[in-house]
Amino acid sequence: MSDEDLLGYVLDLLTPEERAAVETRLSLAPELAARLDRMRRSLSPLLAGTTAERDNPPEPPPGLAVRAIARVAQHVVAHEPRPARPAPREPAVMALLRGFADAPGELEFGSGTRAKVPGAARPAPPVSDGPEPAPGRRLRAEIVVAAGIAFLAFGLVTSGIAKARQQQRVYACQNSLRGLHTGLSGYADSDPQGRYPQIDPAATADTFAASLGEQGHLPAGYRPGCPGADAFVAYTYTLGFREPDGRLLGLRRPDPAGPEGTEHDTMPISADFPTARAAPGDGPVSPHSGCMNVLFVGGNVRATTSPFVGPNGDDIYRNAFGHVGAGMNRSDAVLGRPGDRP
Repeated sequence: MSDEDLLGYVLDLLTPEERAAVETRLSLAPELAARLDRMRRSLSPLLAGTTAERDNPPEPPPGLAVRAIARVAQHVVAHEPRPARPAPREPAVMALLRGFADAPGELEFGSGTRAKVPGAARPAPPVSDGPEPAPGRRLRAEIVVAAGIAFLAFGLVTSGIAKARQQQRVYACQNSLRGLHTGLSGYADSDPQGRYPQIDPAATADTFAASLGEQGHLPAGYRPGCPGADAFVAYTYTLGFREPDGRLLGLRRPDPAGPEGTEHDTMPISADFPTARAAPGDGPVSPHSGCMNVLFVGGNVRATTSPFVGPNGDDIYRNAFGHVGAGMNRSDAVLGRPGDRP
C-alpha cells in the first residue's frame, strides 16, 4: 500500500470504501500499521493545527469586503488608458489667418464666394469620428465600471465565505458523531453480549445518551448533538428491531465470525435529524439545510442528501411499513428522534 493511501487515511480524505479497504489491510499487516503510526507521529503538529482550525474556523478580518472594493476601484481608475486632452481651441479668426499665411490654397470668404490660389491643391477636411466625450463624462463611466466589478467581487467573496462556513458546520457535526462512536464502542466492549445501549418499549430514542454518560463512556463536556446547530440539536438513535416472535432487540457489536445476516458495519446507528423532505412527520429537522450526517456501526460517517442509506437501501427514518418504530427485521434500520418509541 502506498504512502498516498496512508496519508489520505490519516487526513480523512478517503471515501468510505477506500477507508474500509485501508483498515482491512492494516488489520492484516502489522508492518503497515507501524508505518501508519510513524506517519501519524510525524504529522502530529499538522494534525493538531488542522483540528484546531476546523473546530474554530477563522473569521475574515473586519472590513475585508470594503477594502477589496476600494482596491479594485483604485486599480481600475489608475490603470485604465485615457486619451490625451485636446489642445485649447484658438479663435476662428486666428486659425483662418495662420492657415492663409502658412499654406497657399483656397480661401473662402462666404457662402458661394471663394478665392483660389493658382497651383495650390485644396486641403482635405480632417477625419473625425465625432466629438470627443467630455472628461467628466469619461470619469463617470470609469466609476460605474469599477463599481460593477467591485460588487461582483463582493458577491463572489460573500458566497465563498457562506459555503465555507456551511462546510465547517458539517465537518464539526461529523467529528462529534465520531466521538459518539467511540463512546458506543466502549459501551459495547463492557457489555457481556456486546450490545449497544438498548431502547426498551417504554423508553424513547434519546435515552441512549444517559446510558453512555452514566457509565463514563463519553468525555467530559460532550453533548450528544450537532455542534453546527444553533441549539446543539441532539442526534437520532436506533430504535432496534423485532424478532419473528415479537421480541424487541437492539443492535450489537458486529462479529466478523458470526453467521450471515447478523449485525454488520453498514447498519446505521445514529445520525442527524432528517431533512424537511426526508422527515416522517412533524419535528426538528437537520441543521444542514440539505444533507444529513449518518454514523454507521463500523465507525464511518457519511454525509447524504437521501434517507435511503440503510443496508438494503431502505429509509433509515421509517421501518418497512413506513412507520416510525422498531424495524420489522434485523436489516430494517430505523433511527428515531427524541420522543420516538420502538
